[in-house]
Amino acid sequence: MHSRARWLASSVLLSCALAGLTAWRVTDWTLHRHGEGHAHDHVETDLHSWMHEHLDITPEQHAKLDPVEKEFEQRRVTLKARISAADVELARIISTPEVDEARMKDALGRLNQSQAELQRLTLDHFLAMKRHLRPAQARKLVEWTHDSLSREH
Repeated sequence: MHSRARWLASSVLLSCALAGLTAWRVTDWTLHRHGEGHAHDHVETDLHSWMHEHLDITPEQHAKLDPVEKEFEQRRVTLKARISAADVELARIISTPEVDEARMKDALGRLNQSQAELQRLTLDHFLAMKRHLRPAQARKLVEWTHDSLSREH
């Protein structure tokens, strides 16, 4: 019976790891695809470019938003690297003949924590930018963000 419980626990942990990995990949792909969908004449764009293209950002606003953008990008890159490292670790763990459940649980925890931090960072970034916009600009940003989050995948 012990081997059956161990098999069940391994299956549950592996399923959680794969579900987390799949959710992250789908989210990453969807956000990338959404950026392209708003690009119009550009193959790729980001929120910063979109804002300058669609919100008529003033030089004063740009001066306030630029440091916010730079800090966000630096932290985003760090979190994406942590997510990738956890992905690689999970791939190594599940490819071994005997899956080390403790290592898998630890890697999955790091992956989930980094993904949650990235989502929170993105929302905090959105709110920080919104504070520097005029009401009409803020409404457009809210609409773009709403569409990004609610678009059918």
